[in-house]
Amino acid sequence: RRIGRVAGLLESPTAFARRVAKGRAVRSRFPPGRLARRVSLPAASRVALPPPDPSGGLVAECGRRPLSRAPVAAMDSRDGIQKLLAAEQEAQAIVTAARAEKTSRLRQAKAEADAEIAAYRAQREEKYQSLLSSRVGDSSARAARLETDAANAIERVQTQVNAGKKAVTDMLAAKVTSA
Repeated sequence: RRIGRVAGLLESPTAFARRVAKGRAVRSRFPPGRLARRVSLPAASRVALPPPDPSGGLVAECGRRPLSRAPVAAMDSRDGIQKLLAAEQEAQAIVTAARAEKTSRLRQAKAEADAEIAAYRAQREEKYQSLLSSRVGDSSARAARLETDAANAIERVQTQVNAGKKAVTDMLAAKVTSA
């Protein structure tokens, strides 16, 4: 019964050996991830087995298609696990390198953008200062022109006041005395 359980079957060791001898392939019913074990049959129940495949597994005819079952020895599983671990480490190294490259590209892009922004800011500041200086020059000329216009207006008003002063004082005197 032990062999039947290890192989995942519910049959005796002799029935198992007969199935292998007749050429019926036996598939492992282990859940994925569990390691299969190689089982040796007791000497009393050994039946003539077919010669092993050059690759190390048993080949049996099942219907029309030959089925091969590669040997799953402890060393083979360890080698497979080691290969998987090595592949995982290599993949992790590739991912880490890609992340580092992405980070460096982002830093470089940010530095380039900062330099471009600084150049644009300097250009706009220079344009603003030149515009401001031209406006200030215009505003001082405008202020001088406004002052002369104001002085001219005051002078005109003064001349009109002086011209009409005698007539206004005579009219006021006439109104006060007649009232």
